[in-house]
Amino acid sequence: LRNLTFDTSGATAVVEGCDSAASGALEIPAIYQGKAVTSIKPYAFQNCARLTSVTILNSVTSIGDSAFSGCTSLTNITIPDSVTSIGDLAFTDCTSLASITIGNGVTSIGVQAFVGCTNLTSITIGNGVTSIGRNAFYYCTSLTSITIPDSVTSIGEWAFGGCRKLTSITIGNGVTSIGYDAFYNCESLTSITIPDSVTSIGDAAFAYCSSLTSITIPDGVTSIGDYTFWDCTGLTSITIGNGVTSIGIDTFRDCTSLTSITFQGAAPTVGISA
Repeated sequence: LRNLTFDTSGATAVVEGCDSAASGALEIPAIYQGKAVTSIKPYAFQNCARLTSVTILNSVTSIGDSAFSGCTSLTNITIPDSVTSIGDLAFTDCTSLASITIGNGVTSIGVQAFVGCTNLTSITIGNGVTSIGRNAFYYCTSLTSITIPDSVTSIGEWAFGGCRKLTSITIGNGVTSIGYDAFYNCESLTSITIPDSVTSIGDAAFAYCSSLTSITIPDGVTSIGDYTFWDCTGLTSITIGNGVTSIGIDTFRDCTSLTSITFQGAAPTVGISA
């Protein structure tokens, strides 16, 4: 505990900070001075560049903004079921982080929570998560696959943008909206199944997914945003469900291999240069 400082002024203890010279493995205790350790304050471990692993015990319920940002030697972390929220920028630029397990108690993943974790190859998202924040996994360039559980209802803007090695993604049946640029420049993505629960697909959601060959838009979707499939040069066919009434501007711009578009219902209103 010599590397940690705590705030014990309240009914519970809070991890307040860590000596920036701390190295190796570290465990956050469940109890400190007779009080349960319930949260990790914002910036508590920021730039602790020598830490390689952190064990969070089941007493912790929240991880603050930027709590572990810049921990460049951190290789893995397990977030227990007791945690309900992961703050914005919580693990930004943890460039050695290879895997993370998010417990079933977490309901939201904050904005830019894992942005720039360029070595991250494996993510397990617990089935309590309902929203994935904007830029949550942006530029996680080593990530190859992801499964989004049925509990998730929204995928934020740029959530997986720039994940260039992402080849497959499974989107759970609870998702209703896919934010703009959500999978922008996922150039290795070859296939994706959009569940029937989805009603809206944001602008440029799949732009520059140059390995994507085919896609089916389910009947629940009513509109396809601007630039949604821009420069998907490998896309050869698309099936558009009967709920779609409008297609945005430049939706299929530079889809140079596209040879087949099938409308399940009446042809929708089409934007300029779609």
